[in-house]
Amino acid sequence: MQNNDAIEPSSSPWATPIVLVRKKDGSTRSCVDYRRLNDVTKKNSYTLPRIDDTLDTLAGNTWFSTLDLKSGY
Repeated sequence: MQNNDAIEPSSSPWATPIVLVRKKDGSTRSCVDYRRLNDVTKKNSYTLPRIDDTLDTLAGNTWFSTLDLKSGY
């Protein structure tokens, strides 16, 4: 990956380890461990809208969708 300029060495305190994991089909997947960076990242927080306001906004619509925000990536 270094030879292809996909990654490069870093001495940054925020550098994250990259691990290549072999998948069942024999190909590889690159995984990055961002836990240390996540620990120092400022988390944004927003208030949830009131349910009655949300229902008023959705009134008359035909299509609805849901998203699992914990795994929504």
